[in-house]
Amino acid sequence: MSTRVQIASSRYSRSCRPGRRRAYTLVEMTVVLVIMSVLISLALPRFSRSLESARADIAGANLRAIWTAQRIYWLDNRFYTTDLHLLYNLNLIDKSLDPTQTTDPYYTYSVTQADTSTFTVTAQRVAGATWSGTLTITQDGSITGTLQCSGQADIVVGFQ
Repeated sequence: MSTRVQIASSRYSRSCRPGRRRAYTLVEMTVVLVIMSVLISLALPRFSRSLESARADIAGANLRAIWTAQRIYWLDNRFYTTDLHLLYNLNLIDKSLDPTQTTDPYYTYSVTQADTSTFTVTAQRVAGATWSGTLTITQDGSITGTLQCSGQADIVVGFQ
């Protein structure tokens, strides 16, 4: 019985010598990389959707800024304008929404309809992106629209 203990203890002392480094095997590294790849592939679509949802929220805030500018313009003139340049030149919308610049690489904004009592402003998702769709705000301030991407659920925007 004492010889077994002695043999086991000598094996233990040999494998854990001071100064000897323990390394990972190729199989262990491969298993870790496969697990990490699976987790990343599961998380990427959710991240992409969250990112697009945040961009849609920014577009909604920009539409709300244009809506406010249209309301101020209506108070002065008693009709709405179809010209975003005019709203920009009157300093009613921020420089970040300057229609002559392409500061928003994700959406283009336009007034599609305006008269004395109604207007409609749209934010069109820039072509060539994986997501596509249109957001719309009307004179009553309601924002609606849907963004689509193949392989993912649609993002439906609708807030007051």
